[in-house]
Amino acid sequence: MPAQADGVLVVVPPSATEQVVRDAAAAGIHRVWMQQGSESEQAIRFCKEHGMNVVHGECILMFAEPAATVHRFHKWVWKVLGKLPA
Repeated sequence: MPAQADGVLVVVPPSATEQVVRDAAAAGIHRVWMQQGSESEQAIRFCKEHGMNVVHGECILMFAEPAATVHRFHKWVWKVLGKLPA
């Protein structure tokens, strides 16, 4: 049996995001990161209503290794401000 994913990174047009999060919920995935530009209000609402941990409006690249200078700086600023996604 393959290992279960514990999260999903959504990088699709906003019109497809709600279906992606519905599929994730059906698969038992409860952690969703909607890359900037992929967010939809319906998908965010669905996640919150179904107890899914959702991050949106943030760039996943600030967590990529090796992070580019601008992404490292962005991450540092968010950390200082207490705004890093959980």
